[in-house]
Amino acid sequence: MQARNRFFANVGFESNMTAKDQQWRWDLTYHLVGTQRLVETTRDKANSYSPNYSLWNSQLTRVFSETFEVYLGGENIGNYRQTNPIIGGENPFGPDFDASQVYAPVFGNMIYAGLRFKINP
Repeated sequence: MQARNRFFANVGFESNMTAKDQQWRWDLTYHLVGTQRLVETTRDKANSYSPNYSLWNSQLTRVFSETFEVYLGGENIGNYRQTNPIIGGENPFGPDFDASQVYAPVFGNMIYAGLRFKINP
């Protein structure tokens, strides 16, 4: 259940700090996960593999001062989800039931926002 190939890349940008300690920050992350060997079940054919997939994440931050920032971000921006992650879920007491072959996200994209306060002792 481990991908043979993985690729990860991150690009970030920071604007110059202004005289009032204000700044923009942005980053973009790409993660490619290659195919993974799946455990054989009575429903699947032998030597089955998961498809490869990729995930995109990004975050934009506005720094207003040394102590206060606001950020907005998104995870799994492409909304990739594994279809039917639980094999035989319609019959949990049957011989085909298998909840162990989750190889990709089961939740869709997520958008978030927040504030950061830095407290100096």
